[in-house]
Amino acid sequence: MADIKFECPHCAQHITCDQLWGGHQLECPSCKNSLTVPAPATPPPPPQAALVPKPPAGAQPRLAINPTHAAAAAAPGAPQKAIPIRNLTAPPPKKKSPVATIATIAAVLVVLGAGGYFGYGYINKAQNNLNAASKEAAKNSDGGEAGHIAKLNGALAATDPNKLAADARPGSGPRARRTGVGQETPVSTSTADSGASAAAPDTQPLIPAVWTLDLTKARIPSGRANGSISGTNFVPDAARIDPVGKAQVLRLLQGQPVSPDREVLIYLHLKSGETLGGQSLSVSQDMAGAGVPQVTKRWKNNPKFAPSFKSFTSGYAMKLELGQVADGAVPGKIFLALPDADQSVVAGNFKAIINTNVATETTVTIQSAPVMSPTPSSSSADAAWQARYGTRRAQ
Repeated sequence: MADIKFECPHCAQHITCDQLWGGHQLECPSCKNSLTVPAPATPPPPPQAALVPKPPAGAQPRLAINPTHAAAAAAPGAPQKAIPIRNLTAPPPKKKSPVATIATIAAVLVVLGAGGYFGYGYINKAQNNLNAASKEAAKNSDGGEAGHIAKLNGALAATDPNKLAADARPGSGPRARRTGVGQETPVSTSTADSGASAAAPDTQPLIPAVWTLDLTKARIPSGRANGSISGTNFVPDAARIDPVGKAQVLRLLQGQPVSPDREVLIYLHLKSGETLGGQSLSVSQDMAGAGVPQVTKRWKNNPKFAPSFKSFTSGYAMKLELGQVADGAVPGKIFLALPDADQSVVAGNFKAIINTNVATETTVTIQSAPVMSPTPSSSSADAAWQARYGTRRAQ
């Protein structure tokens, strides 16, 4: 069978193969590229007896490299064609630079330091402003709101009608003290407080108060004082005027006098030589300064806990008229609207008891023990000594 000789179209390698490879693809033995073996020349027509020749029984397709070209390629110094090798291994992980880590930590520390510096300055400034506001409020209220309220509670505890009535019961008054020899000493107590008596029930009608901060539209109803504090109805059970420091505090309170459920306090500062009674005040929301009375509202969100309070030195609207003092009390009319979110308001007539004697004075007289002159011992003298001093007299 005839052989087919041809050159590789890629590397010009001379290749010899059997005729049976004609038209088939194979791999170049030298450059390993795929190539197509050229078809052999058309063979003569076979005899009639056998249309398709049979391949030789023992023959195998032969594929060999041209020995001359192979020897030349294998010669020392001959140029070799590099066969590309594809590396499918994953690249090694990149190492993180320590410089980048240090830079990140430094940036975080700088940001935190700057935030702490400026944040501390802001907080310090806010605290100073709050302290200044607290000092100003304490100055306007002659010692602070909590101190005034404590003094007022003390005044109420000292002049509470219920407490005085309880003290008047037998056995509840001041106990008599003994002298040095067992004799009873009388105790005189002065508790003259004309304003401590309970006020008569107010039978005036209740006309609802209308909240407004426009003083020109404010109206004082002709009935009993009423309104609302922090969203809760407010109908004062009593009205008092208690001296606290240099101020006369007008209190409209609902509930127990010592710890009311709701309360309005107005700090009135009288001029030098001025007496209580006959005053008339009009305060609009744009007024401010030392001449504007401080107003405080107190209310209990829960009867079991201490009350909350909030003070106003400006921004509110108020009309206050005090009549002349008579029988330890002063009549008055009020309209007060506070600039809070709950629109707290109280308006109407009241009669305030004036507390002029907060403290009670107690005078105790103690007799001195007689001097015992030495006398001869006797059974009667010894008995008298033992009865008086509870011990036997030394002989």
